[in-house]
Amino acid sequence: MKRLLKTSIVSWCLFAAGPAVMVSPPASSADTLEENKPVGSAVQQEKWLEGLSLVGTGKIDQATEIINSLATAGVSDERVAHVHSWLSEYGEFEESRRERLGKDYNKYVSWAKDDIAAGRRHQALVSISMAHSVADDPDEFVKEPWVVEAVENALQAAQDYEAKNKWYAAARVYVRLQDLYPLDKEYRKALERCQDHIRLELTYEPEADWESAVADISKDMAYDAFLKISTDYLKTPDFREAVLGALRQVLLMTRSPKLAEVFEKLNDKEAVAEFSTRVEARLKFAEAKESLTVHELIAHFERVLEINEEIGLFPQTVLVREFTYGALQPLDRFSDMIWPSDVLEFNKHTQGRFSGVGIQIRKNDGEPILVVSPLKDSPAYRAGVRPGDLITKINGKNAAKYTITKAVREITGPVGTTVNLTLKRPGEEEEFELKLERQEISVESIKGFDRDDHDAWKYMIDDKHKIACIRLTNFTESSADELKEVLAGLTKQGLRGLVFDLRDNPGGPLKAAVDVSGMFLPANKPIVSTKDRNGSPWEVSSPSDTSYTDFPMIILTSRYSASASEIVTGALQVHKRALVLGERTYGKGSVQQVLPLNRSRMAFLKLTTQLYYLPDGRCLHKDDDSVTWGVDADIPARVFPKERIKLYDLQLKRDILKGKNQDKLSDDDIQRVTSYRSTSQPGKGESEKGTPSSATSKPAAGLDTVEGDETEGDEEDDEDFVTREDPNDYPESDPQLDLAILLMRIRLESNEPWPSRATQMAATPAPVKAQP
Repeated sequence: MKRLLKTSIVSWCLFAAGPAVMVSPPASSADTLEENKPVGSAVQQEKWLEGLSLVGTGKIDQATEIINSLATAGVSDERVAHVHSWLSEYGEFEESRRERLGKDYNKYVSWAKDDIAAGRRHQALVSISMAHSVADDPDEFVKEPWVVEAVENALQAAQDYEAKNKWYAAARVYVRLQDLYPLDKEYRKALERCQDHIRLELTYEPEADWESAVADISKDMAYDAFLKISTDYLKTPDFREAVLGALRQVLLMTRSPKLAEVFEKLNDKEAVAEFSTRVEARLKFAEAKESLTVHELIAHFERVLEINEEIGLFPQTVLVREFTYGALQPLDRFSDMIWPSDVLEFNKHTQGRFSGVGIQIRKNDGEPILVVSPLKDSPAYRAGVRPGDLITKINGKNAAKYTITKAVREITGPVGTTVNLTLKRPGEEEEFELKLERQEISVESIKGFDRDDHDAWKYMIDDKHKIACIRLTNFTESSADELKEVLAGLTKQGLRGLVFDLRDNPGGPLKAAVDVSGMFLPANKPIVSTKDRNGSPWEVSSPSDTSYTDFPMIILTSRYSASASEIVTGALQVHKRALVLGERTYGKGSVQQVLPLNRSRMAFLKLTTQLYYLPDGRCLHKDDDSVTWGVDADIPARVFPKERIKLYDLQLKRDILKGKNQDKLSDDDIQRVTSYRSTSQPGKGESEKGTPSSATSKPAAGLDTVEGDETEGDEEDDEDFVTREDPNDYPESDPQLDLAILLMRIRLESNEPWPSRATQMAATPAPVKAQP
């Protein structure tokens, strides 16, 4: 999985100021409103203001009591009546929600105790994790003695799995343990240990397209990467750890039995023993050193290549890739290589465009490829491709045998070239073939809350109060321009309040974050600053052009809102321009610079070179030792697992674009797409190298690709899992958006600003002259 921040392959583009924002009519600050008439007596007015203040801090139950007392006291002001009605309706929804959560909690606790009594160590942990996810106080729940004992038993089960080389089973336990105890380093290390084995087995399994993955890799690319790390990394690199990581990764390849199915020489025990002995000698030599230099790293690299050339265990491209992977592991979670086979996918996510036919796809192992949605005005759309179509062949070859990665490589390609797709449409007997010419595809990053009859996005979610909802799914080079166009249209419609949805937004180019932030701030307001290993500062403020400051804003966040989305959220929160509602953000406060390797422009090093700081000087980056991180919500609002599933399904339905000649999407059409799920769980937020997700699965949103829909392995657990029914009877709704709309309606109806908010805590307060 790739971690994305920079958009330019040549440089990080921090200094580009960008075009001026769209001009809207001059207006007063969003927090400056005309004085209101009292709703009644002085006492009633005081209660009214107290109730509104409680709403603005998220204390809805207390606010409801006060507003209800005013309504029952006979206050006849329309504002009170409207607010009372909205709060009552919301209260009924929350009451039914709490009832469902309580039932689920009691059910999961009962399951967990049954599992413990039956000796099902792994399943007991699963049940405990489910109860933890809906507990009123998750932190206190994990301290209960019976939970602690069950966790200890599960940990022993994981260690038993490891002893039997059952890496998937062990990883599934460690993922649950890390969810329960996110600050526990030992669980994190154990999970990473399992991931190293899983990654190798997945990358080089017989059916994997590993030859394409390593194509065009050269040792010169690694040389250049090591040298750039020595001069440009965020802090002085520990090359001893890099050498140890690289050599251990190479040895791990010789100790992974499944790799022998691909690399035949691994079946030669004498050859493996000789190779391992010689590499282990170098490992012991490195372990005995207190420090090593970049040139010693390169020397070890060259010697390992020579040993491999003499014995012939692996293709050199594979060894270069794995040695480099191991060497980069000690740096940080976001520094990574972009090998030649990765460049097109990387550009697609950062630049918002790629060359292909314009389809969003999903694939389960051994099955045809499912078309989730065509992209409007793409070759696939114009040819009549529809959601739910199955791609059975690509250029005449059976698509069921392809991995999703290989399928993407076959479907995408240079502009002007063609690809032949054979499709099977549900309800039709005959397959049909389409010859599609590839073109440059633009990926939209700005979306609304629903589509109209013409498949255009709708943004005005409350037309009466002129409240809009804009969803920014990720930051690309074109995001700011897309946003300007939407805001210009909404301004003409009389926009009064904006809900800006940045949930699950993994980030993108820093310039895009700066441009988006600048649209909503008055002139010359600090947005973000950065420092490199030498303490050299760089900072940027909002432009002097008139921007969109004349309406209140609410930003929605999730634990997977990362990087660029945290810059926007943090800047607008610090300047009290927006109220933040949702979950604490991910905590990625580092900047990656994309450096071309060897002047070839075929491969790149994505290297962490700076940390960024919010306008109040805080760095929100999450390190291994961090206790707090990210941007905290002004109004915390949880979404629970079953609600999250419903929400993702709801978003997927709205994202689906019907075919060119398709009048409407039937319930069957939608069901085919939304029910076609894999067993894997795509990662959230800015993905980290080798880090599987522990969150509820979210449909991927790539075009001509879906990441993460590979199988997780076929190994079995040592214990038999009891099958249980756990129906999802939660309504198809968005509780966080509903709360945001409630708050915005009350704000606009009452004409009273939200209470002044203290700046939220972040990870590491930075001294003014501190070196990051």
